[in-house]
Amino acid sequence: MHRGLFGVIAVGLAVLVAGCSPVAASTPTPSVSKTQSLPVPTLNPSLIPTASPQAIQDVDSAAYLTSWGDYVFKVGDGPVWCTISPSAHLALCEQNQVSADYDPVPIPDTCMYSYGYQVEVTATKSTDGSPEAFMPCSGGSYSDASKAETLADATRITVAPFSCWVVGQTARCDNTDDGSYIALGPKIWALGQATY
Repeated sequence: MHRGLFGVIAVGLAVLVAGCSPVAASTPTPSVSKTQSLPVPTLNPSLIPTASPQAIQDVDSAAYLTSWGDYVFKVGDGPVWCTISPSAHLALCEQNQVSADYDPVPIPDTCMYSYGYQVEVTATKSTDGSPEAFMPCSGGSYSDASKAETLADATRITVAPFSCWVVGQTARCDNTDDGSYIALGPKIWALGQATY
C-alpha cells in the first residue's frame, strides 16, 4: 500500500516538474515596425523659439540648484520641466505624455519605453557621429520637478555651456559652444544640430 502511494506521488511529481521545466523558446524574428513607415509629425515651425526675447532677464542659477548638483526648473506655467546636469554634460527637457499636444512621434524599433516626450542636448561633440540634440528612449522621468522653481516667461538661466530660456510655456536650451539646441513645449518639440 505504501509502495503504491509512493508510486502515485512520484508520477504526480514527475508530471508537475515536467510541466514547469523550461521549454525551448522560439526566438522572435525581427519585423518592420508599423511606426517605421509613419512620418515624423509635421509641426508648426513658428512655434519654435528662434531667438530669445529682447527684454530677457537673466536669473541666478543658484536658485535652481538641487542637492545632487543638477539645475532643475519648471517652464512658465506649463507642463514642461528641464534639467541642466553639469556632471552628465547635458540639458534635458521633458513632459508627461498626457501633456503633449502634438501628434505622437513614431517610436524607433530599438526603443521599448517611452519616446517623444523628452529632448536632450549634450555639451560635447559625440565621438561616434551621433547627434548632439536628440530624443532619448526613456523608461521614466530624468528628474523630479515637484519642488523645482519656475523659470518664468522671458527669463534665462545659464550654466555653461547651456543657456535655457522660456517663451510662454516653451523652453529652449542652447549649447552655446557649438550652436546645437533643443526646444520643448506642450505644442512643439525641436532639435537643432550643430554645424561643423
